[in-house]
Amino acid sequence: MVSYHEVPATKRGLQVACAFIWCLLAAGPIFGFAALKTVWLNEGVYADQCTPEQNAAGFICSTREIKLNFIFTCASVVTNIAGVVVGIILDRFGPRVCGYAGGSLIFIGALMLAFADTIALLDLYVWGYITLAFGGPFVFISSFQLSNAFPAYSGLVLALLTGAFDSSTAVYLVYRLIYDETGGKFHPKAFFLMYLIIPIFIVIASGMLMPEESYKPMSDIGKFLEEEEEEEAEYQLDASSIDGVAIDARTSGGIARADHKAALVSSTAAELAAEQIERIHNDSSPNHTNLSSDSNSATESEDPIGEDSRLLDESAALLSKTDRRNISPGQYEYDSEEMQKLKISGVWGALHGRSALAQIKTPWFILLCLFTMIQMLRLNYFVATIRSQYDFLFSSPEIARRITEVFDVALPVGGVLTVPIAGYILDHRSMATSIAILLVMGTTMGILGLFASYTAAYSGIGIFVIYRSFFYTTVSDYVAKVFGFDTFGQIYGLISTVSGLFNFGQSGFDTLTHHVLHRDPRPVNIGLVIVSTAIGAWFVWYVEKQARRIKRSALEFEAEQATALRMPGYAASFMSSIEY
Repeated sequence: MVSYHEVPATKRGLQVACAFIWCLLAAGPIFGFAALKTVWLNEGVYADQCTPEQNAAGFICSTREIKLNFIFTCASVVTNIAGVVVGIILDRFGPRVCGYAGGSLIFIGALMLAFADTIALLDLYVWGYITLAFGGPFVFISSFQLSNAFPAYSGLVLALLTGAFDSSTAVYLVYRLIYDETGGKFHPKAFFLMYLIIPIFIVIASGMLMPEESYKPMSDIGKFLEEEEEEEAEYQLDASSIDGVAIDARTSGGIARADHKAALVSSTAAELAAEQIERIHNDSSPNHTNLSSDSNSATESEDPIGEDSRLLDESAALLSKTDRRNISPGQYEYDSEEMQKLKISGVWGALHGRSALAQIKTPWFILLCLFTMIQMLRLNYFVATIRSQYDFLFSSPEIARRITEVFDVALPVGGVLTVPIAGYILDHRSMATSIAILLVMGTTMGILGLFASYTAAYSGIGIFVIYRSFFYTTVSDYVAKVFGFDTFGQIYGLISTVSGLFNFGQSGFDTLTHHVLHRDPRPVNIGLVIVSTAIGAWFVWYVEKQARRIKRSALEFEAEQATALRMPGYAASFMSSIEY
């Protein structure tokens, strides 16, 4: 991995800028399906599924509706399944290779859609859209590691990239607006051939700017003592030179944290601290070191914490596996920016340093996966069926068309507006609070979608476009903070894959709505709201409970590890008390 210290700030800024551009134009345009669907309907795509009378009347028959929606269902599933493939490639080969792969797939997908109406051998509408969907995650997920390029603003960078991803739905909106203004003269073939510029840019920018390896998270960055400071480093191991030395409670004693003088302690003190780090992380000794300012020596004592110490070791190990193997005396100093993340989020580092297999066995992963599955199903189902849903609720295709047009515009705008909001919340509020906000928004949005009211419809859309961007940002932020970047690609990819497979439920709901419920979407929506609210409440409860437990255990551990230091004037006070 690459440390952000090794790359000039200007280059890191250009990397973030390029990632923002291609996330905006190529990461998730498939989710702007509602706008592209309107164009394809006007172009007569799948018109053969309806009778001539239905086509003449402008009526979209159920068979044609389901077949068009199936394109989006397949694409959304592939987008999420691609996550695990992207994760493996990202972890093994780095972001640059992901950029090459993503650009190539997007190029092929756009080319297939450009000639979809002229090649009858395959249904290129389906295969082209699927290929585009497969390429998007390569350029999107591989950009997450750029949040480590600016550690103090990691939440903002993630929000920026996720906001760009959400706003990429505007690609098809802009095309649809141009298509309408030109009276249909800007044919889909011309649009997709012009779009080939984007994947070419991705490939070139990846080769010229993107790092071969991902940026290190802050927990992987060691700060080394400089040899020129030997003179200052001659502090003796007494109260005056170790006033800042402590074992960080939050890391199970895994990181030596220092005050303004801690980085300058003598090699003897550094060796003692490093030996304690090694013992605790390797579970090789239940003892802890107590530093004495009187004797300049260390003594060992039995660990009285027991279960809490085990809890911290299992769910709060901030050091990566590499750090634990390679840490050496006097080399590692915990970064204050990461400590700030820890204090705010309440979950930072909960499973850092553990294998991906160990991580996915925990409730941290299981609840996130369940929450993501149901929420993504709700989001994608609404995107694919918004027009038919409001057509039924208002019994008016015209009203449904107007609401859909508002949605087409609001979706990318909401992604942009959510960037600063999401960045602020994730950087300044706990993770439990962020998930609770999602829970309230998701439940409210679902309830509003049940009523045939303009106020409810537009309010629901307003919440939806903000919720969608905030949801994706929170999920990626949660994975980074809880699981760490050592396994980020695998964990995020696995969640995306499982959620994607679950999204095949869209087709089932579509068939149920059209053929059993007589186009009434409310029973399906009510069921989704109930299930998502229950899972969301469970998720919030668990995260809040664990955050409090970790904090309490950390305080207890810190109290046990506190160094007995004499206060200034101790000797004088002690002597005066004797004389008295």
